[in-house]
Amino acid sequence: MSLFGSTSGFGTGGTSMFGSTTADNHNPMKDIEVTSPPDDSISCLAFSPPTLPGNFLIAGSWANDVRCWEVQDNGQTIPKAQQMHTGPVLDGCWSDDGSKVFTASCDKTAKMWDLNSNQAIQIAQHDAPVKTIHWIKAPNYSCVMTGSWDKTLKFWDTRSPTPMMTLQLPERCYCADVVHPMAAVATAERGLIVYQLENQPSEFRRIESPFKHQHRLRCYFLKDKVEQTYWDFCPFGKVILKGKRS
Repeated sequence: MSLFGSTSGFGTGGTSMFGSTTADNHNPMKDIEVTSPPDDSISCLAFSPPTLPGNFLIAGSWANDVRCWEVQDNGQTIPKAQQMHTGPVLDGCWSDDGSKVFTASCDKTAKMWDLNSNQAIQIAQHDAPVKTIHWIKAPNYSCVMTGSWDKTLKFWDTRSPTPMMTLQLPERCYCADVVHPMAAVATAERGLIVYQLENQPSEFRRIESPFKHQHRLRCYFLKDKVEQTYWDFCPFGKVILKGKRS
């Protein structure tokens, strides 16, 4: 059973409609809590791409699961399904057509969750926890990029257990972002690396952050067809780096 058009979960394959939720009246900002939230800290959130007819939200957590909800126009949520890793889920992303979700975990693997069949398969393996995962849709190839605490950045064809390419990082990967044709990665020891993804991934620029704190978030965006701008944030949310590629 497909996720898109169902109001009662997937059915077989994963775990559907994950229990009940307890109402919380301590909500002065009138925020809307999702139905059946994870049982442990949330590590990642991602909304579905606009290619889907509805709005869906995924969340990975330290309860070893990734959950999916349909978000209605009034903000209320309908639990759809969930999948499990054997360790905390650290990151997640959607494919460009919204048919699949990719997850990265402390169990040293990454998985691909087919939302139409509600089946999840392992597509990547590292020697340490996988911290980041991104779907790359290029004109001449499509792949999944994973960053790990084993100090590697790997690119995977989801049909093969062997990486298409492995790039060595100077330190553990802490965060990353992708906006084709560029990718940005922040590592331990204040490393900041930008990669170009045209033809095949290669390093474009490497610098050391002027801040002493661990990086928590990287955001990269495309300004126009000939200029890309990338930003990096310290743990307090302040911009510490802006660069351009023309």
